Amino acid sequence: MIWLTWRQHRGELFGAAAVLTLLGALVLAHGIPMHHRYDQDGIAACQVMADGIDEGCARALEAFRSSYEALPLQVAAWLPFLPAVVGILVGAPLIAREFEQGTWQLAWTQSVTKRQWVRRRFALVFAGVLLVSLAVAAIVSWWFEPLAPHAFTPERFNNGLLVFPAYVLFACALGAMNGTLLRRTTPAAAATLAAFLAVRVPIEFVARAHYRTPLTTTGPGQAQGWIVSDRYSGPANGIVPTDVTVSYHPADRFWQFQLIEASIFIGLAAILVLVTYRVLVGTRTTPPRSAAQLPHPALTASP
Repeated sequence: MIWLTWRQHRGELFGAAAVLTLLGALVLAHGIPMHHRYDQDGIAACQVMADGIDEGCARALEAFRSSYEALPLQVAAWLPFLPAVVGILVGAPLIAREFEQGTWQLAWTQSVTKRQWVRRRFALVFAGVLLVSLAVAAIVSWWFEPLAPHAFTPERFNNGLLVFPAYVLFACALGAMNGTLLRRTTPAAAATLAAFLAVRVPIEFVARAHYRTPLTTTGPGQAQGWIVSDRYSGPANGIVPTDVTVSYHPADRFWQFQLIEASIFIGLAAILVLVTYRVLVGTRTTPPRSAAQLPHPALTASP
């Protein structure tokens, strides 16, 4: 079973290893001098100040960002789609490929029972996906740290050690379920992308801000964290208002929010895996009548 899973998914494994190698090399080449400059110029202290009050800090921040910000932000623009790519390339073919190639007739009529086959296949594939996604999250989180004034910025939060692997597991489970229901890889891939975005986007832009009740303060300079909203108030006689009420989540809520959002996506992934398992176990298996009807053993593995 392990050998067969390796043969069928070695392409994805080699691809993941190549991506990790390239990403690691890129991050180290860019991140080591960036972190050194970050510590040397005292950028961390400048970032917590109120919007460039200190002129020296403003110049230091501008010089630091102009030197190091462009490349990480370009990469960050594409990273939110990476979990969906995993769902399309790994999750969607996981079961759909067995139906398309007819290899389910051989795989599900051997000494290993269908239940054992499904459990082991899912355990091996999802464990590999989890390990790779954790490595990506660790690399990217370290890379983005000097560029964000607080951990709630999308670049840091969406690639955090808890939520990023949860996104990947959800996308992979979604792809596996779609592949099981549709039994074709291409339609399953399209359905996986659409469903992933339909869940992922509202959670980030609508639900996330309401995980806990925001705190309020009377000035943006006092809000150290994620500013959810601000409201201006003052005399209605044409004078520019000077009173600002800010709603925000303090920076120390970062890991709470990470845990809440990761729990949502892991819970959804668990439900999808359970549905897929129930459908597969309930699928009727009719053994071929003769050996001539069996698919060639070579079809059970990718070339």
